[in-house]
Amino acid sequence: MRSTCIITDNSAQFTSPGFHNNQGLIILPHKISYSPDKSMPQRELKVADFPRHTSSKFTPRIEAPSEDEVFACLEKNLAVYDDIFMILLSKEISPLFNRVEKISNTLHGHANLHLIDSQNTSLGLGLIVQYANELINKQLSPLEIEKSLRLIIPHVYTLLCTPNLSYLQTAGLLDAGQAVIGELLSLSPLFLIEEGILNPLQKVKNHRSAVDYFIEFVDEFEKLKHVAVIQPSHSGITEIRMLHQHIDESYSSCSYSEYLINPFLASMIGPRGFGIVVMEDI
Repeated sequence: MRSTCIITDNSAQFTSPGFHNNQGLIILPHKISYSPDKSMPQRELKVADFPRHTSSKFTPRIEAPSEDEVFACLEKNLAVYDDIFMILLSKEISPLFNRVEKISNTLHGHANLHLIDSQNTSLGLGLIVQYANELINKQLSPLEIEKSLRLIIPHVYTLLCTPNLSYLQTAGLLDAGQAVIGELLSLSPLFLIEEGILNPLQKVKNHRSAVDYFIEFVDEFEKLKHVAVIQPSHSGITEIRMLHQHIDESYSSCSYSEYLINPFLASMIGPRGFGIVVMEDI
């Protein structure tokens, strides 16, 4: 029997309890720094510790695993496994994919390396990684698994919303003028991750309008496999109950779950960011 592992990165969130402890799952860590002037202790912060606005003392910066870390991970595991499925967050969000691609061309080992751009992050990436694990457990051939993964990726959609516009500015998703005006008007932009890129859709004034848009978005699909909700860290959005009820009534075979935003995504869209991830049933 062929030995197989999955390598992903720590931007991923998993909907299956305890999946991060799964045997054969290896996670490459991004590092997140928050204090350019070193005035803040360099420790791993919880999302609840994030301020509402970025500042000169709190500027989130996400650093992809270094070339040395990637090299060591690949060199070690290419000698151990027959097949490695390396499923990473969108190369449009992080340089990690391109870094791995470059290094993998210089390495040769026992394993076949299947390098896959998830075109997603957070729960979207997590759902794709879990799907890969299901296919491996079904003992499909490596070629069948890779083909199935590349087929499902365009059918995983992430829709995000946030009032933390200074975080979007720091991440390079808004310019300074847009961030200031948007916060003065209490606007929250909506983004769809499409082909790995955060594309702006429109702006809403409140949570109710955002959830109404989520429901309209969900209704564009005939069959759904899973809907996962990303809740902000400070408190849950009560209007999300309308979405949950709508899923129960309109998509009885669809599973539904809710999770708090993780530090990686919060560093991009802020601690009060929220959203949904939709996986189609194909």
